[in-house]
Amino acid sequence: MKLTGVNLGGFLSQVKDNIFDETHINSFITEKDLITIKKWGFNCIRLPVDYIFFEIEPYKYDEKRLKKIDEMVKLSQKHNLNIILDLHKTSGHSFALKERDNNDIWDEKSENRKRFLAIWSMFSKRYKNFSNMIYEILNEPVAPDYESWNKLCDEAIEVIRQNDKEHNIIIESNMWGRPVCFEGLKKFNDEKIIYSFHFYEPIVVTHQMAYWTPFVVFDIYRKYVKYPGRPQDIAGAKEKLQQKDKKFAGFLDGQDKEWNINELEKLIKPVFDFRDKYQVPVFCGEFGCIVTADPQTRKNWTNDLMFIFKKHQISWTYWSYKNMDFGIVDYTETYKDNPNYSKDRLDINILEALKNGIF
Repeated sequence: MKLTGVNLGGFLSQVKDNIFDETHINSFITEKDLITIKKWGFNCIRLPVDYIFFEIEPYKYDEKRLKKIDEMVKLSQKHNLNIILDLHKTSGHSFALKERDNNDIWDEKSENRKRFLAIWSMFSKRYKNFSNMIYEILNEPVAPDYESWNKLCDEAIEVIRQNDKEHNIIIESNMWGRPVCFEGLKKFNDEKIIYSFHFYEPIVVTHQMAYWTPFVVFDIYRKYVKYPGRPQDIAGAKEKLQQKDKKFAGFLDGQDKEWNINELEKLIKPVFDFRDKYQVPVFCGEFGCIVTADPQTRKNWTNDLMFIFKKHQISWTYWSYKNMDFGIVDYTETYKDNPNYSKDRLDINILEALKNGIF
């Protein structure tokens, strides 16, 4: 299956203060957006959904909210788009760096694990008859070890297959979908699994000047970094970060080098090796370069990744279609004068780069 498309981030997930008001739900993404996405030449949308969007209390779901997901599934089908239902956040699991130590979904007896599996039982019953549906069981897992993640995946697959034996299921590698973590991802006993990764390397390029990162929060690395090229003073930044946020400092490991297309391709090699060993489909569910990067850097990085994906026939969905600091289009006040966007708030360079990656 060939998938090329975009994420609909910030729609039914990751909204401010976790408050989903009706105006946002009914206007952030509409049928017009899906028509645009299809017109651009894409065949897929990835729909991130947070459990708090539809779960009123454990095992009780808001039917009105679920009907909004239904609407997106039906509209996608109408416009010949595959839809990936991505459980972006679930009870007992957070991919946020400072919260992951509190995750209890890895405890086989935890209530949150039962709630997670119940959600997939509900989804697979509800959407089993939609031909364009693909399930993604959990976004950016951060399990304490490979076995914990593999075991939870086995349980989720079993729950889904009790209701739906036909649709593809996406499973991501551990630790935020890192390619290197394919070393611990097992081949599951199901022939309709798509194996996924996310790609935001090098982090000092793709997340440069990102306001939520410790780089900026602690005023440690406020640098504009060009790609291709070598970022400056990584060692100094890491030393300072060790004093403020040891966990995030680890993300700077391996960043101090000359970055180019060959280095990107090397990092993704574990994915290629896994695919070739097991003869299974692979997919990049998220990738992108932040709009605080200069237009040429954003364009260069995206072009290089598209070349790699097309060369290796890797399916993908870009992060993200709209806003979210990475958007192909952006209508926020924050970036109203951002040089990446034209007067109609479209980043034509990124759109053209993505179109060139369609295979």
